[in-house]
Amino acid sequence: MKSSKLCISVFIFFASFTTLLACSEVLQQKPEPAQPALPANVVNYIQKEPLKPEDPMAAAPSEIQFNSPKIETKKITKIKTPVEKKYTDNTPTSNESLKATFPVYITDIDGREIIFDSPPERIIAFDSAAVETLFAIGEGHRIIGTHDYVSYPPEANSITKVGDAFNMDVEAVVGLNPDLVYLFYPSFKEQLENAGLKVLLIPTIGDDISEMADHFRMWGRITGGVMESNNLADDFEGRILNIEAALEPYTEGPSVFQDVGGLWTPGNDTLVGNVFKLLKLQNIAHDIEGYQQISPEVIVERNPQYIISSYSDTFSDDPKYSGVVAVKNGSIYIPSADYLSISGPRFLMGVDELANFIYPGIFK
Repeated sequence: MKSSKLCISVFIFFASFTTLLACSEVLQQKPEPAQPALPANVVNYIQKEPLKPEDPMAAAPSEIQFNSPKIETKKITKIKTPVEKKYTDNTPTSNESLKATFPVYITDIDGREIIFDSPPERIIAFDSAAVETLFAIGEGHRIIGTHDYVSYPPEANSITKVGDAFNMDVEAVVGLNPDLVYLFYPSFKEQLENAGLKVLLIPTIGDDISEMADHFRMWGRITGGVMESNNLADDFEGRILNIEAALEPYTEGPSVFQDVGGLWTPGNDTLVGNVFKLLKLQNIAHDIEGYQQISPEVIVERNPQYIISSYSDTFSDDPKYSGVVAVKNGSIYIPSADYLSISGPRFLMGVDELANFIYPGIFK
């Protein structure tokens, strides 16, 4: 699914608005070029449509303005945003963790221990990130059902669709005779369990990027693909460390605004908000919670140096934004795909792409 933590509330809006498509004068110049550092991984991108945000809520304008940040070359503490774990996978810490062993015990959102005596052979994964993860660790053949919004990898197109992410055809699910149904929200959990099915409910990742690696390892333990999932998680964590190391000498980066459609934007308590923190970017929507819609006046007042427009450039030709530094400098970034919308293995491809756009002198 195009998800797995912008957060549960994010996805509720996605279902309701699946077709929903952001003042003072500052110097007309881009931030100072950064010093060369560690190279980022080269990735190949596959274009597909980004997800839509959640139900509208008015955001109050803030009087805070960001001035053009000045990059300083001094050491700072690395950014850490720990949050409470949403599940427990009981992963061993010794080398034995690289071997598939059963039974496996996974604690779900309700604190219940779900037991796997053997790898599930028929999985309905009602979550985009779960689908991408299972294919990434070589276990995609176990998936027999998912929802309509899952379109990656290409093999997922041939998987039976049993709903549209927030509307599940429970009868069709039961008819497929799964031995595991994986959910990221609880709406159909009781119905499925009453039908005698094994259900694992793990919520969408909130704002902690590191939880993605935990999810990779969890799926490896459930399916027996322990070594493959551990390799995937290790690579993911290593790339995060590389980004942190490359930006460690700098105190802060430029200001940024992301429009995910209709001037909806993420706050700092979202997964994308934490990507901004990782990249030292100053989110002009720092004072909102989750995803909210803000006015053009607030965007102009806070004057971002970069604008991320998830669909297309709707700012450059709009007279309202002619005085915004990002528009003056042509610093409008349009992602090549929806990597940052799904908390799966491809998420860091979106981080890499954004980092390369903002800091071409550091990430090449």
